[in-house]
Amino acid sequence: MQKGLREKIRAATEDSGITKPGFVELLALIDQHYDKMEATITQSVQTATHSVTAAPIEAIFDSVTEALFSVDANGIIRNCNKVCTSYFKLTKDQLIGSSVANLLPSAKDQPIRDFLEAYTSNLEDTNIDLVDGEVAAVRADGEQFIAEINASNLQTGGGDIYVVSLRDVTDRKQTESALRENEERYRALVENAPEAIIVFDVDENVFIDANDNACTLFNLSRARLLSVGPEAISPDVQPDGTSSFGVRRGFVERALKGEHPSFEWMHKDSDGKEFPCEVRFSRLPSDDRQLIRVSITNIAERKREEALSYAQNKVLEMIAANTPHDRTLRAICRFVEKLGNNFRAAIMALDVKSQTLSVAEAPSLDHKFRLCLDFVRVEDESLPCGSAVFHSQDRFTSSIAADPCWEGKRKVAEEFGVRAAWSFLIHGAANRIVGTLDVYVDETRAPTTYELDKLNGMARLAGIAIKRQHDEEKLRTSEARYRGLFENVVDGVYIASRDGEIITANPALVEMLGYDSVKELKAVGKTTVLYVNPIDRERVFARLEAEGVVKNFEYRLRRKDGHNIVVLENSRAIKDDDGNIIAHEGTITDITERKHAETRVFEEKERAQVTLQSIGDGVITTDADGRVDYINPVAQDLTGWDMRSARNTPVTDIMMIVNAHTRSTVENPVMRCLSEGRTITLAENSVLITRNGEEVPIQDSAAPIRDRVGNIVGSVMVFHDVSKETRLFRQLSYQASHDSLTGLINRREFENCLVGVIEQTRGNNEESHALLYVDLDQFKVVNDTFGHTAGDALLGQLSEQIQTRIRSTDLLARLGGDEFGILLERCSDERAIEVAESIRGAIEGYRFEWQDSFTTMRCSIGVVMINSENADVASVMSSADVACYSAKDMGRNQVHLYKDTDASMRHEEMKWVSRITSAVEDDRLELFFQPIIGIGAENGDRRGHYELLLRMRDEEGELVGPDQFIPAAERYNLMSTLDRWVVHEALTELADRTDEADARYTLAVNLSGTSLSEDRFLEFVIEELEKQQLPKGAICFEITETAAISNLSRVVHFMQELKKLGCKFSLDDFGSGLSSFTYLKNLPVDYLKIDGQFIRNVASDTVDESMVKAISEVGHAMGIETIAERVESKQVLDKLGNLGVEFAQGYYIARPASVQTFEPWAEQKSGFLLA
Repeated sequence: MQKGLREKIRAATEDSGITKPGFVELLALIDQHYDKMEATITQSVQTATHSVTAAPIEAIFDSVTEALFSVDANGIIRNCNKVCTSYFKLTKDQLIGSSVANLLPSAKDQPIRDFLEAYTSNLEDTNIDLVDGEVAAVRADGEQFIAEINASNLQTGGGDIYVVSLRDVTDRKQTESALRENEERYRALVENAPEAIIVFDVDENVFIDANDNACTLFNLSRARLLSVGPEAISPDVQPDGTSSFGVRRGFVERALKGEHPSFEWMHKDSDGKEFPCEVRFSRLPSDDRQLIRVSITNIAERKREEALSYAQNKVLEMIAANTPHDRTLRAICRFVEKLGNNFRAAIMALDVKSQTLSVAEAPSLDHKFRLCLDFVRVEDESLPCGSAVFHSQDRFTSSIAADPCWEGKRKVAEEFGVRAAWSFLIHGAANRIVGTLDVYVDETRAPTTYELDKLNGMARLAGIAIKRQHDEEKLRTSEARYRGLFENVVDGVYIASRDGEIITANPALVEMLGYDSVKELKAVGKTTVLYVNPIDRERVFARLEAEGVVKNFEYRLRRKDGHNIVVLENSRAIKDDDGNIIAHEGTITDITERKHAETRVFEEKERAQVTLQSIGDGVITTDADGRVDYINPVAQDLTGWDMRSARNTPVTDIMMIVNAHTRSTVENPVMRCLSEGRTITLAENSVLITRNGEEVPIQDSAAPIRDRVGNIVGSVMVFHDVSKETRLFRQLSYQASHDSLTGLINRREFENCLVGVIEQTRGNNEESHALLYVDLDQFKVVNDTFGHTAGDALLGQLSEQIQTRIRSTDLLARLGGDEFGILLERCSDERAIEVAESIRGAIEGYRFEWQDSFTTMRCSIGVVMINSENADVASVMSSADVACYSAKDMGRNQVHLYKDTDASMRHEEMKWVSRITSAVEDDRLELFFQPIIGIGAENGDRRGHYELLLRMRDEEGELVGPDQFIPAAERYNLMSTLDRWVVHEALTELADRTDEADARYTLAVNLSGTSLSEDRFLEFVIEELEKQQLPKGAICFEITETAAISNLSRVVHFMQELKKLGCKFSLDDFGSGLSSFTYLKNLPVDYLKIDGQFIRNVASDTVDESMVKAISEVGHAMGIETIAERVESKQVLDKLGNLGVEFAQGYYIARPASVQTFEPWAEQKSGFLLA
């Protein structure tokens, strides 16, 4: 090891102060190891230098404990020892001849001389000091390690030879790191310990180390603290009176023996301030010194807490022992004064009436100063005690000299050295303020947090003491009040011995029995002579022996004048420690007048009962708890309860009343009148459920029965059967609110219900309802064709059909003529549309038969949503009417949901009527075409197929898209006109006119549902076809799936008639409807045009692929060819071919083009169809 490194390690060890044996011994071992290693290297080098020829170099290398190898000037290993092979996990043969850079990667790309120069020593120097350095080395398995190397240069005839000594120092590095970490951890533990720590050298009697807490505790710098001993931080005398030094206590000796003595010791800081501490000794290991680790904790706070706890316990003991009040308060003041230096305490008592505070106790205040503290007003600008009570908050004057509230009393305060005053509120019972605890301080300052906490605690103790005093005063007052009550109570009160001797009696009992004094009453002798029936006394005493008490025992006593009185006695037995009765005490109440009144009441009750037996209404009376005490015969007949079973039964069990309409239970009127104290009348439509379950409509009223002072003591309920009146009322109400033809509610009742629904939705944004306005289309035709009787029958049957499509809770009404209203409560717009469509479909599909004839009916339905924004019934009905009218405008047999823009939209759409009409008249309609091609070789040679698309040009000649004018045309019944124009143009101008039987190409013409519903449209098409005499397959009519399903029978007839004339049919948008496969077998179509929503993503969406595949397979099974719409990429086209679809149409194939460029033969010749 280098001398400089060795000296640095030794110096760092001494500076650290670590004296643990293990650590010191480890450093010594490392030092010895390096000494031995250096001697070995030196010997080997010298031997190699002076006796190269005397012994083989291998023997020298192998005798060294470190890895040695020699390297030539080219960096090639010439020789190595066994340790070297062990280090690098290579054999000697593998090492010799290899490059040193394989072992020491840092030697790459530089001459070996330059690399080893920093580690090379001169062997000719007699003061050899090998140059060590650290490099990274690598073993054969790739493991890297840290190596310490030095090298020597040997001059030989063959050139320079370098002898390299290498040792693995990885473990040493880890050991050194661990030593540093242990030292840092130990230092951190010492510095961060919560207590003060010093290291004491017993032999030298000085401190040799200390942490920052120790310096802070003793107010000394580290240098100053380490230059003194225990005498500098300890007072001369300890609290027990013994000297701090010179007395053998044995703490040091015990610590040196390995014990850990702990004791309390009074210390002082550099200012001489003394404070109690808890000290703990622990011996530190050292070879040549006696060292003790001293842990010191300041326990002054704990001592103060113990003293305060003692004071609090002492005060509580005084309170529990009923110590005189003034002594307890003085003790509290004394304890307060011990909390701080020169504290003087006073307890101020609050006079609630005068709102002043006066001194209750202040043992340390001068009499003159106490006088100025009496009668302090409770107000804002008062002394701290008065201000504290005024604000209900503790008040502190940190400087009396600067506080204007002390003006006039400041001189007295200064005279007695009072500089600050603190007032703490004292709370008594119910947290009421009863005074203040005042502390007067001889220095200008506010209380510390510690003082606040402790003084508040003492104020609470004062509150407990004052509350105890108040409680004692209340007890004395209560005793006096009891004596007054005993003397003045109306009832007789007595105490009698077991033998019947009267011990005491109050004046009321003496007067009750007609005697002049208690003495005269006692002179009568035993109480037996007072009883009219002596057996009554025996009964009283028997109950006392059995139960210990007598409650409400009624008997008669004899007065002094001989008259008898009826009394009620309540008494209890007085027993000795053995449980034997020695006396009894109780009260006696004269109830003679009450008994007379009860007799009179009984007679009146008998008369009333005879009356109740004979009236025609049911009468039930109850007590204050609602239990039946009387039920007359009529009530018994109506309820099914007899008098015996009804008595004491809750009236709610007998009178079960429900609402006839809602079937909800009606609160019993008796219970309401008892709780509200007023007459209660039942609402209409109340029904009584009898005991056997029958229902009886009743009218009822219940009134409370009160005693003389107005207290409710019961109730009476009168009711009668109103079945006849109810039946008549219901009949009249039904006729006024229902339609006599259909049995549905009429318009007035419907609007009444609508009012309630609108009221419910106001302020409720989460609830919505729907109103459906149903108007039958062309109902007048039925009346004109079959008569009004048939029309009435149809209305009844259709109302039944509608009823089956709505919920039982929904409301259906006939609004008049052929109009119906439906109210769907708690219904979303989607659900309303769904219900409306269901009703429309049901009416359309209904077959009305009348006298061997039949007809069908359609309807238009307007839907309007009812929510918090609806104003009134009129606006809702108007909106529904507008929506229904809009549905009719759409071509009838439609459902339309009302929108706020409907009015403006109708105005805009009306403009389109004139624009479309003008376009037809001005010949501004134009046809476009789009090719439909075959997919695959088997379909590539089919004839041409083109779909014709209608466009319109505006007044400026600009092209108008179909999405702009087609909706208006459909709404205002113009589609038939447009369809006629398209059919005429296609047949006369564009269709194939070959003389061959089959057409060379096919034109696809779209037909609207409106045209298909028109009776004369079929005649028009047949007429046009017959005029043109076109070949078979020249025209293919495309009908949407929805239009076909909506007019199934008419569409089937339409197809059959035109197929006879050689026309083909495509079912357009197939898959978008709900019942495609169900109706497909009934429609004679040639092509299925698969809806574009399934085609667009068919190459990437497995669901769309499955749908297209299913439609294609169904079409093949039925002999129908399939056409895919909206083909927009080659991937989609290829996928369709794989799925078996025959034809394709879309932007990938060709965009729509004007028929002015229509040349079907030219396209065929140019290979338009895909092979």
